[in-house]
This record gives sequence, structure tokens and C-alpha cells, in this order.
Amino acid sequence: MSKEIRIGLLAIIAIGLFIWGYKFVLGTNVLKRTNTFYVEYENVAGLQPADAVMIHGFQVGTVKDVYLNSENLRTLIVELDVERGIKLPDNTVAELRSAGFMGGKFVNLRYNGICHSDCLQNGDYIEGKSIGLVESMVDMEDLDQYILAVQSGVGGVVDSLNQKILDDDPDNELGSMIRDLHASITNLRYTTAHMNELFAQSSSKLVGVLENLDSVTHTISANNDEIAGMLKNANEITRQLASARLDTTIFSANKTLRSTSDMMESMDETLVKADQTFTELETLLKNLNEGEGTLGKLAKDESLYEDLHRTTENLSLLLQDFRLNPKRYVNVSVFGKKGKDYTVPEDDPAFDTTAVDKR
Repeated sequence: MSKEIRIGLLAIIAIGLFIWGYKFVLGTNVLKRTNTFYVEYENVAGLQPADAVMIHGFQVGTVKDVYLNSENLRTLIVELDVERGIKLPDNTVAELRSAGFMGGKFVNLRYNGICHSDCLQNGDYIEGKSIGLVESMVDMEDLDQYILAVQSGVGGVVDSLNQKILDDDPDNELGSMIRDLHASITNLRYTTAHMNELFAQSSSKLVGVLENLDSVTHTISANNDEIAGMLKNANEITRQLASARLDTTIFSANKTLRSTSDMMESMDETLVKADQTFTELETLLKNLNEGEGTLGKLAKDESLYEDLHRTTENLSLLLQDFRLNPKRYVNVSVFGKKGKDYTVPEDDPAFDTTAVDKR
């Protein structure tokens, strides 16, 4: 078996265990077969998915889900998962009870008799009933007995205290103590209501978190193939990185970076020198524009330009005349004979000297 297959099997097993553990924390055992029943309530404050479903104090299931009734938005539907071996008669009532003074709810299934052929089937609706906090803690029959005992035992004391308060000064210590006790009870009632409200708000947020976690788990399960491909690609990349000579590559990169740094330093020096050269060139051009120095005077003095032009033109005429009439300038006699006098030709290019002088 290849390493990729083993990693894929391990990932599948881990995801399966995670889903099973998540369902188990929510109170649902995916390995146990159950029946689903529906109950309609007007108010389920404090009831959350995974809360217990009890019969005579023994848990036989859990609350699967709570949501608004799409046909009547004033009521809510509660789904109950009950063990398949539990047979419920058609007179079963799902009582929504409080689990304690600190909050929490559970569903108690109450029924009369035993069913044989008329039992509730999977998907049936059960009649719902909400039970108050006091009735949830104590049965009504026991509560009546407790009230009678309290009345008989404490009634006389209460009457004596009331008579004492009425006959004597109402501002005595006993009266003050009773008023303080009454204020304390009022504050306790307000605090309890506020705590119930906070618990209700927090429970809805907890339900949202659990729903988001269930969605993430479902997404992971649906994209198992993609996750296996990603793990395979990551394994391949790790293998390639392990086989690559990263130390040689890093050494070459460091060497290249040092060479680049030296080149940048040389370039900085070259730029400094170029900046100095441009500064000197700017100064030179400025002097030329202002007519300073020899080049500046040559560039600005028009008379000097005309003299140079005139001199250049006369020199050109002189060289042309020397080429055409050398005897005019050099007269050599081998035997001592006197040379002939030079005669200016009519087409002499230097004949018209007035034009040159005028320049």
C-alpha cells in the first residue's frame, strides 16, 4: 500500500471519527436506530438541540432540531429522536419542563397505559405542553401538601409578626428588616429575569456556532476527494523540496546578491561622477552664454566672427592663386637669367579685391 493511500485512509478515518464525536457531543448516537417525532410549541425559550428527552426521569432520546413552523410562524416545531424500542401510545404528551433554576430545558414524555397496535409511528406529531418552573420542580399534588404544611407551620408566626408590626412602631427594626427583605426579593426577581434573558440570547448564539460547525463538517465530508488531492500534492511538493539542492541554490543566490550589491555601489560612484561632470558642463555652457573666456567671446563677438571669416576667405584666394600662378611668388633662374615680369591674368580669382575688403 502506497503512502498516499495510507494518508487518504487515515484522513477518512479521522473525518469519520470527528463527525461521530460531534454527533455524540450533540447527544446523537449515529450507531443507534431511532424514531423521529414532531412537537409544536408556542414558546421554547431555553430549549436547544441535544437536550434530553425523558420518561419518568430516564433519558430515552434527544432533541434533534428546533425551527419555526413554516405554516404558522407563531409556533415552533421541535424534532425528537427517541429510541426505536420505546413504544409510545397515541395519548402521549410532550411536556416542556425546566431543568433547574439556572436555566435549561428538557422534554418529558407522559402517557397513560401501554400501546400494542395503536402506537405512534415514525414521523407522527405529539401533543405539546409547556410546564412552568415551579411545576417542573415539584408535582402539583406534592406542591399542595407543601403549601398546607407551610401555612399551618408558619401561618401563626406570620400573623404574630404582622400584628407586632401593626401594633408597635412601624419603623422599628423588624419592620425595616421585612422591608429590606422585600426589596431584596424584588431585586432577586429582576436579576433572575435578566439572567434568563442572557441565557436565552447566549443559547441562540451557541446554536448558531454549532450549526456553523455542522456546516463545516459537512463541507469537509463533501470535499473529501479534493482534500485527498491536496494532501497528495503537498506530499509531492515536500518530496521535490527534499530532493532539491536548496543549499547550493541559496549559496548562489547570496553570491549573486553580493555581486549585485557591488555593482550598485560602483553605479552609485559613477552616478556621483556623472553628476559632477554635468555640473561642470552646465557651468561651461553658462560661461559660453555669458561670453566669458575664449570660447565665450568667439560665440558672442560678431566682429571677431567677421574677421575670421574674412581671413579664411582671403587665405583661400591666396592658396588658389598660388596654385594657378606659382611664378608670381617663386622665380628661380638656373643660369642667372632675369625672370620675366609677372602679368596679372584677366580671370584672376583674386582680381576683385574690393568685395573682400568690403567684408
